[in-house]
Amino acid sequence: MTRAQVQSRWQKWREDFDVAALVFGAVLRFDGRSLWFSIAACAIAATVATFQFAVFTSFLAAGAAGPRFIAADAWIVERGIECFDFPTPIAEGYRGALLAELPGARIDRIVIGYAGWLSPTGGRGNVALIGVDDSGLTPREFRADRSDLGRLDLKAGQTGASIGGVSVELAGVTRALATFLGAPYAVMDYEAAHGILGYPTDNAAMLAVHFPDGVPPDLNERLARIEERFPELGARTGAQFEASSSAYWQNKTGAGAAILLAAALASLLMGLLLVNSVGRFVQRRQSDIISMLGHGASPAQIRAVLLAMAGFLVAASLGVALLLVPLFVQVAHPLLPWVHFSFADLVFVIVVSALCLMASVIAASRELGRFPADAIFRS
Repeated sequence: MTRAQVQSRWQKWREDFDVAALVFGAVLRFDGRSLWFSIAACAIAATVATFQFAVFTSFLAAGAAGPRFIAADAWIVERGIECFDFPTPIAEGYRGALLAELPGARIDRIVIGYAGWLSPTGGRGNVALIGVDDSGLTPREFRADRSDLGRLDLKAGQTGASIGGVSVELAGVTRALATFLGAPYAVMDYEAAHGILGYPTDNAAMLAVHFPDGVPPDLNERLARIEERFPELGARTGAQFEASSSAYWQNKTGAGAAILLAAALASLLMGLLLVNSVGRFVQRRQSDIISMLGHGASPAQIRAVLLAMAGFLVAASLGVALLLVPLFVQVAHPLLPWVHFSFADLVFVIVVSALCLMASVIAASRELGRFPADAIFRS
């Protein structure tokens, strides 16, 4: 393409933009009420869709909060165990045999189960107690998620709490264990938790494998050999076990699919509202559009006007959603502490907005195509 052609094309785009800006400015001035109503409807749908998708992605993340907190490079569990929260005991003695396939690894014992909780003020409940080797905690200390302190009726510095009848003190909080479980997570030293939960002697719930010097590149092959050697065991990478735990909650409860369906329906509603809004604009301004064509406006300039209309609706809806959803997440935090607005949610709303923009412009262009061929002579 020559320089002259580039300049010519740029000049044409500039003319199209100027026409679109002029016409759309007039719409904002003289037809603003209808436009703002359309923006409100689309923005509500966009906000609902984005918030529901944020709940969905947070649900998936919270379903694997336990293994993500421990951050093991690999997991050894009983064969068939899919979820961190519901294991069956395995012998601790496997650790020695596993080191033959995993030289240089540190293999920590893990227990998890439910235990009674008594707060310093006398409040009773349950906790999902996790016992971890190398936790950095003394036998009478525990760690909990910051968002669960209210549920535990606990404040930093308070004493007199107990787990399973054992007096404990809060040693620290984390932001990595927010959960939708009815019982909040509490992390303790392995031996202390093992005794509270009454696990069989020399048995753990699972084994967490860490590689201090870096994960070996053939880890998958090593884990496959472990499963072949010990058919009663399941060996998975950290990412695989996190995905399995998350999928367990989604598949067993159906909550993830229901939340995602709500997000999809709200996205569809946003698209329909946007298509309808731009379509009504074409119908209301049919005589103006025909007059523009009669005065020499090109089809490209008409499409630029439609794109400006749809783009403004999408941009306004997107802006409102991005402002309101983080606010809603904060408002809902006491009830849904595990819900967060993530980068994936941002990508979702941008993609949905782009698809809605395309759909509305295509639908409006088809509406223009229905104008009679001699309409210009009637204007």
